[in-house]
Amino acid sequence: MITVEKHLAVMINGFTTNTYIVTDVETGATAVIDPSLPEKTLLEKLSGKDVRYILFTHGHSDHSCGAKMVKENTGAKTVIHKDEEEMFHDIIKNEFYVNRDLLDEDFPDVDIDILTEDGTELMLGNTKITVMHTPGHSRGSVCYLFMEDKIMFSGDTLFRLTAGRVDFYGGDGREELRSLAKIGKLEGDYKVYPGHEEDTTLDFERKNNQYMRTRFRKEK
Repeated sequence: MITVEKHLAVMINGFTTNTYIVTDVETGATAVIDPSLPEKTLLEKLSGKDVRYILFTHGHSDHSCGAKMVKENTGAKTVIHKDEEEMFHDIIKNEFYVNRDLLDEDFPDVDIDILTEDGTELMLGNTKITVMHTPGHSRGSVCYLFMEDKIMFSGDTLFRLTAGRVDFYGGDGREELRSLAKIGKLEGDYKVYPGHEEDTTLDFERKNNQYMRTRFRKEK
């Protein structure tokens, strides 16, 4: 069983990004998902916690500017999909950094400790995390699945009633639809925590999200 705490990061133009603090109840092992900004308030929330991982749903800087701060203060291992590492480290290809009306931080380059692929499993204490590769918003976008808890962290792949944009480096509209179809085929309902805005559920999105009602849902 896990607990989830949401930390809302506010960019300089008011745009918001969700950072999540996930803790395995039995052991206290903790992961930080998408540390958006290097904020003192985030470190305060992590104080005293056994932070094992910094998990990136994708490499855009509005989801990673706080990673260096968290890593330096906790020693946590950074985790990203292998197809995302190139863009993560490239100040030009990482277009969210170039968009200076969003970010007022140094380029958040940090060493990556673990490269994942589709199906990679990580243990957070006694809780298993499964990596689901969901390209479309970017080449290496992923969702993190906590299958026993029926919880998903969807990054910028799936939002409430919509989906991630595909006009940045590595974006692909067809891949995005295929990824949404892949998510839609998961068994049962999931609580969905996205990279921006409010949380939702998978059943709600299956029924109401126009981007999940396509022919790609039938593809294997």
